[in-house]
Amino acid sequence: MAGAFVIYAATPRGDAVLRDLTRIGTPLTVVSLARVEPTNRPCCDTRSVFWNGVQRELAEAELARARLTAEEATLAVLPVPVLRTVEAIVRRAAALGAERIVLADARGSGLGRRAVRRLRRRSAVPVEA
Repeated sequence: MAGAFVIYAATPRGDAVLRDLTRIGTPLTVVSLARVEPTNRPCCDTRSVFWNGVQRELAEAELARARLTAEEATLAVLPVPVLRTVEAIVRRAAALGAERIVLADARGSGLGRRAVRRLRRRSAVPVEA
């Protein structure tokens, strides 16, 4: 890939950042986070399955908005475990060979300050917020 790995949130700030990145012409992979719960434990029932489906649908709706701004970008839903969000982001960015991680709108994506600091510490590539 060799471009930017963008964590997108469907907010005015997220749209503005995505529009700026598109103008620069950097190859983009834009993801929307879907916070999922494990379903392989005996304690889990249909509520977790339902929750995960709703989270994926919401993430897909955000990506539909991103498509209006960044038509040439690769768009994907990134299912992330509720308790291991940062690790999932770092793994996916590394797997794609991203040169940097861009948080289009950290607050809108649900990443708090602590998560952003943890992401910066654990990522092998620069993280821009």
